[in-house]
Amino acid sequence: MPWLKWLPWRLVIRRIARAHGFLDPIALLALLHRFSQPSEVAEPVELLRAGMIFHARGLINARVIQHNLYWIWPYWIERQFDPADNAFIPRAFSITHVNLTHRNWTAVGVPDVDELPIVDPRGLVTPLYDGWSVDSWLLNDDGRCLLPSQAQQVGQYLDLNSDLAVITETVDNDLVLLNRTSVQFNAHVPECTLHLYAYSDLGGWL
Repeated sequence: MPWLKWLPWRLVIRRIARAHGFLDPIALLALLHRFSQPSEVAEPVELLRAGMIFHARGLINARVIQHNLYWIWPYWIERQFDPADNAFIPRAFSITHVNLTHRNWTAVGVPDVDELPIVDPRGLVTPLYDGWSVDSWLLNDDGRCLLPSQAQQVGQYLDLNSDLAVITETVDNDLVLLNRTSVQFNAHVPECTLHLYAYSDLGGWL
């Protein structure tokens, strides 16, 4: 609507920012534009939108992860939040807690299909884009757990024999967990397929 152009958006944004103790975002962007040679284009809106979503999730992570480090977390959290690990990042001054160290997921799919489930280095599967994830654990009868995100011996490789699949094999003494993730067609509909093979010398639960 044309009348929206007449609203003092910049003044409103400045007042809200200053009332909450933040820097003036309009002045900050103006200063950024003065660095080096002037750019022909402003910041891409898509990039700003993606960054805001990314760090909004990081704000939620900051409230959840920091106070519950004894939970079983995905691989990147187990590594990035462990002071004894090479991937540890000090976070005392970080407003958001986001994955900065282990973003090397592997996509699995079939040609000419847009859906691309992803698998993290420990077999955590995200079947839908930007969606929830599925993790697999093995618990045997004497109380021992095989947790891929915390395991020391994990192998991951591509299976190209029948169809493209990502194989993740986790071994801890007498506990073995093998995760096979692929995309297969069911009545011409692509589906993310997860096959799990587990072995425990004493029996247990998957």
